[in-house]
Amino acid sequence: MILMERHYWRYAFYRAYLDLISEASRYYLGWLWWFLEPIAMTGVFFVVFTYLRPSNMEDFTYFILIGVTMWLWFANGVGNATDSLAVSRTIISQIRVPKLLFPIINVSGATLKQAFIFLVVLLGLGMLLGVSKAWLTLPFIALAQFLFTAAVACTVALVCCWIRDVRFIVRSGLTLMMFCSGLFYPIDSMPPDWQPYFRANPMAVVLEQYRQVLLAADPADVFWCIKVMVGSLLWLFVIKWLYDRFDLMLTRRIIT
Repeated sequence: MILMERHYWRYAFYRAYLDLISEASRYYLGWLWWFLEPIAMTGVFFVVFTYLRPSNMEDFTYFILIGVTMWLWFANGVGNATDSLAVSRTIISQIRVPKLLFPIINVSGATLKQAFIFLVVLLGLGMLLGVSKAWLTLPFIALAQFLFTAAVACTVALVCCWIRDVRFIVRSGLTLMMFCSGLFYPIDSMPPDWQPYFRANPMAVVLEQYRQVLLAADPADVFWCIKVMVGSLLWLFVIKWLYDRFDLMLTRRIIT
C-alpha cells in the first residue's frame, strides 16, 4: 500500500482517535474546546479587523471563520509533529515500526478533529448562505490539504529529530505563514505584482479555494488540487525513502 501497509494506517487513525478522547477528557469542557478555539480566534480577528481596522468586505465573519478553521487543521498537524518522534521514544525502543507512522498519527488526529468542526461549519453556512453544486468539489481541496499537511509534518518531524531547536523555528514559521496565507484578507486585494508570490504558498491557495466554493459558490480548481496531491505524494515518497534510509540512525537519535 502507498507509503505504509494497511494495518499501520488503521493503527494511525485508531491511535489518533484515542489521543483525541484522551485530550478531551483532560478538560472540564472536553470536546467543546474544539469549537471554542476557532470561534475564539474568529472573534478576536473579527474585532481587530472590523473595529480596530475596518473592512468593507461582505461576509467578513464567514471569510475569517473558514480561514481559521482550515488553517488550524494545517497548523495543528504540522505543529504537533515537531516532537512526534521524541514522545514516541518508548514504542520505538521496543518495537520496530515505520517512524513515518508517528507524524502521520498527529496529522490524522488534527484531521479527525477539524473534520468534525468543518462539518458543523458547513451545516451553519448551508443554513445561512445555502448549498450549491460547487460543494461537490470540496473533497478535492480537503484531500490536497491533507496530503500537503502530511508532507510538511513528516518533513518537520524528521528535521526536528536531528536538530531539536528547529521546533522553535517551526512555530515562528507557522505564524509567518499564517499572515502570508490570506487568512485575514483576499489575495486579490494585494498589489497584482505581489499576488504570484502569495499564491506560491499552497495554503494561501487552499484557503482561497475553500472560500471560492463556500462564499462565491464557484467550483474549486480541481486541476490545481490534483497537482498539489501529486506533488505532495512525490514529496512523501522522498521523505519515506529518507526515513527508511536512516532508520537505524534515527532510532539511536530518538532513544538517546
